Order: sequence, then structure tokens, then C-alpha cells
Amino acid sequence: MEGFWTVHFKGVEGLGAGVVTLIGGQMFGGDTGFFYKGTYSQQGNTMTAHVHVKQHVPGMANVMRRNEFDLELNGTMQGDTISVTGKIPGTSMHLAGTLKKQGSLPAKASTA
Repeated sequence: MEGFWTVHFKGVEGLGAGVVTLIGGQMFGGDTGFFYKGTYSQQGNTMTAHVHVKQHVPGMANVMRRNEFDLELNGTMQGDTISVTGKIPGTSMHLAGTLKKQGSLPAKASTA
């Protein structure tokens, strides 16, 4: 599951796209106006993630109509694709998305 992924999603306010890196149970990514940071876990072909989304460019709209929020995601992996559904806890706001793996992460360099 570790690697560099593109993500396409649909929320309450239309479509969006970005990139994420999954490494060691952590998720880092973003798009034109927002960054994503969180944690994920994998069991077999299923994944769960908790992601904090925060605006980094004032005035940029996003698919959830919020400047900062948390997401709970659940997904199913098939090959190099993960189909996810998510929600903002405590609200009725949902999104759906697809992650596609674009590459593996390089091996760590030796620190000898």
C-alpha cells in the first residue's frame, strides 16, 4: 500500500483531485488549495484512514464546503486502485473517491 497515489473524489460540492503519499501508516498529500495529513491502516484488501484537511490558499473552495475538517475513510483495494467512501464525523456530509497508485517509494538510503 505504501507509495505515491493520485486521488479523485466527489463531495457535496462537486469534484476534486489531488495526490497522497502513504508511508508507514501515515498519509501526506494535498491539492491546489488544501493539504491532507493523517494515518491509515490496512487489513488484507481493506483500509481505514483518519485524515485532517486544511486550507493553505485562502479563498479556495473545496468539495466539502469547509476550510478545515477531519475525514474518516474506509476503502477496498484491488490491484493498484483503492475505492474509498468517507464522512466528516458528526455530520451527514459524505464523499467518495478513487486512489490510483502511481509509483512505489524509493528504498531508504544507507546512513553509514
